[in-house]
Amino acid sequence: GATLGGFGLAASETGRIADVMAASFTGSALDIDKFQDSMKFVAPVAKAAGVSIEEASAMLGVMADSGIKGSQAGTALRRILQELSGESGTMTEKLQALGKRGLDVKDAFDEVGRNASSALLVLSEGAGDIGTFTTELENSGGAAAKMAAIMNDTTEGAMKRMTSALQGAAITIGDALAPALNSIIDSVTSLALG
Repeated sequence: GATLGGFGLAASETGRIADVMAASFTGSALDIDKFQDSMKFVAPVAKAAGVSIEEASAMLGVMADSGIKGSQAGTALRRILQELSGESGTMTEKLQALGKRGLDVKDAFDEVGRNASSALLVLSEGAGDIGTFTTELENSGGAAAKMAAIMNDTTEGAMKRMTSALQGAAITIGDALAPALNSIIDSVTSLALG
């Protein structure tokens, strides 16, 4: 929900977000906690910079694969997007240009400051991976359903389905017996008071 709001997407885009998340979790070192922690910092700025959820997720995935994760990744990417957004081209193209230029530590510091310089180095070196991963995420339709099917096709999944079925049965039985139990309780209460 927060990611939807941060990117200004309609609720009808929930499936797209779920698919992007599932594909980014299986294609990189991102997980749900790292993704959420990063996106809360970067989503609104990414939207303003014209960066899609897929491209932002790909950038976060490349950073996570290099050990930059969670709030550190989110704040660093936010700074990078803020600093590079005024230049022409997509963000991935800008990062590719920096990588081709041979960005070093001092250059990265000059571009985005101390806190985001290591992330900029990682992203400029991995710009080709960002483009490829972005395309994978753009074509990730159905990834969440596939992940759910895999998770459900285990003993743990079978146990969850059985527990859910038992809970449903208990609710149905409880609903059916409630009128009779209410009548018995009212009778006992009347005898006790009477």
